Amino acid sequence: MGNIPQFKQIDAEVDGHQLRLAISGQDRLDLLLETIGEAQSTLRLFFYIFGNDWTAVQVRAALIAARERGVKIWLMVDGFGSATWPDDVFKPLVDAGVYFARFNPRWGRRYLLRNHQKIVVADEARALVGGSNVLDPYFIDNPEGSGWHDLLLRIDGPAAARLARYFDGLRRWTASDRPTLRMLLHIMSRRSDKDGALRWLFNGPFSRLSPLTRSLRQDIATAKRLDMIQAYFAPNWGMLRRLANIERRGGKMRLISAARSDNFATVSAARHCYRRMLRNRVRIYEYQPQMLHVKLIVADNAVYIGSANFDMRSLYINGEIMLRIEDGAFAKRVTGLVDAHVPYCDEISRAEHQAQSTWLARLRWLLAYFVVSTVDFTVTRTISLRRR
Repeated sequence: MGNIPQFKQIDAEVDGHQLRLAISGQDRLDLLLETIGEAQSTLRLFFYIFGNDWTAVQVRAALIAARERGVKIWLMVDGFGSATWPDDVFKPLVDAGVYFARFNPRWGRRYLLRNHQKIVVADEARALVGGSNVLDPYFIDNPEGSGWHDLLLRIDGPAAARLARYFDGLRRWTASDRPTLRMLLHIMSRRSDKDGALRWLFNGPFSRLSPLTRSLRQDIATAKRLDMIQAYFAPNWGMLRRLANIERRGGKMRLISAARSDNFATVSAARHCYRRMLRNRVRIYEYQPQMLHVKLIVADNAVYIGSANFDMRSLYINGEIMLRIEDGAFAKRVTGLVDAHVPYCDEISRAEHQAQSTWLARLRWLLAYFVVSTVDFTVTRTISLRRR
C-alpha cells in the first residue's frame, strides 16, 4: 500500500475552548495517554471496545498510575463491543481502585442495544471524543493498510463539565437495579445541548428523532456545502433524498467513504447508495491507504465529530455521541482536512460506477444494504421499543 499519509493535527480556539484534532495514529494515542497522565482529580471513561493488547496495556498502566496519585476513576465498557474480554482483563484496574462496569442492558440481549460511544473526561475540564477504541489497530498506522484511519478531538473548557454530567447519569443508569430504556433516553435527551457554539448531541433508540439525528437533518436541509468522511455509509432513502437535494438547490456535496473494511457488507451497502447520489452530481471518493473509521461531517459552518457513523444503526438505534462545533474558521480548517484526503482516494464517477454495476454486483450491494439498513434496523428497533 506504500506509506500511510500523515495528516497534521489541527489546533483552534472556539467560544473559549481550546480544541486539538489529532489524526495520525501516534498523535491520537499520545493525546489519550497525555490526557490520562495529566489528570489531577477525576477521570471518566467509556469505550465501546477495550481490549487486551499493547495499546490496552499502555492505557491500563496510565490509569493505574493515575490511581496511585489519587485520581478517582470510573471506567465503563459496552457489553457487546467488549464481550471478548472477560472481567479478568480489568481486574488490575479494579484492584487499583478503579470503578468498572459494563453497559449491559438487562431488558434485552446485548446485540439489540449497543453503546458505541467513546468518551474521556479529565478533571471535568478536558474531554476526548472520536471513533477510536482501546485496541492496537485503532492507533497504529500500519503500512500494510490493516489499521484504522480515525480522528480524536480534545476539548479544553466548560463543555467538558457538561459531558461529565452526562457520564454520571449513564453510570447511575448502568448501576441501577431496573435500568429502563425510558430512563436512558431521558438522560440522553436532557444532556443534549439545544444551543451554543459547542453542543453535545446524543443518540439512542428514541421513538421519534433523537437530538443528534434531528440536528443533522436540520443542518443538511439548509447546507450550501456538505463534506462527509464516513466509515459506514448506509442511510435510509429519506436521508439520501435530503443529501441529493443539496446539489439540486445549487449547493455542493462530497462524500469520502471506505474502500475496505473489516466487514465488506458495509462497503457493499454504501455502494448501493452511490447511484442516486451520483445522479445528483454528488462527488464520491473511496479512501485507499487504510480501513476507514472516521466519522466527520462539515455542513457550512457546523462540524460534527464523534462516534456516530452515517448508517441506520448509528442514526436511530445505538448509543452515540457527537460534538457539533459551529465556527466558520474551524469549519474552514476541517474542510481543508477533507481536501487533504482526496489525493489518497479513488473518485467514483458515474460512468465508473455504471461499469462496475454488473447484475451480480448490484445484487450483492442490494443484499448488503437490505441486511445492514433494513433487517438489523427493523428487528432491533422493534424489540427495543417494546421494552421501554
